[in-house]
This record gives sequence, structure tokens and C-alpha cells, in this order.
Amino acid sequence: MPRVVNLALAAFFLCFLVPVALYLGEVQQTSAKVLLVLLSLPFVLLTVLCLASAARPGCLGRAARRARSRRTRRTRQNG
Repeated sequence: MPRVVNLALAAFFLCFLVPVALYLGEVQQTSAKVLLVLLSLPFVLLTVLCLASAARPGCLGRAARRARSRRTRRTRQNG
């Protein structure tokens, strides 16, 4: 079930990102392009993470736990 939900979320985000990407070519001002890209970056990240989680469920949670354990080990060694 999590795979289906993550895939549906990725498709939902892509429904908004594809028109924005197509619209970028028509925008003349550089500042407007930069603003559109900055506003769409979180959705791009969410889409990539949803697709990664749909491809391999649990891999993102394991990576987060490994990073957290490395961080706590480093602070224990330095403290």
C-alpha cells in the first residue's frame, strides 16, 4: 500500500511541476524564472523522494536512521 500512495503523490506533484517547467520557456524576465524555480524546488524534492520510496519502500527510513546514528556517534566522540 505505501508504494501506491507514494506513486500517487509523485504523480500528483508532477501534475503541477510539468506545466511550470513548460511555462518557464515563455517567461521573459529572469527574476520570474528564478522565483518559479525556487518555488518548485520543494515539490521536485518531494517528487523524487516519493518515487524513491515507491521504488524501494523503507530505504529512506533506513538512510535517515543511519545518518542519525552517525550524527550521534560524532557528537559523543567530540563531547
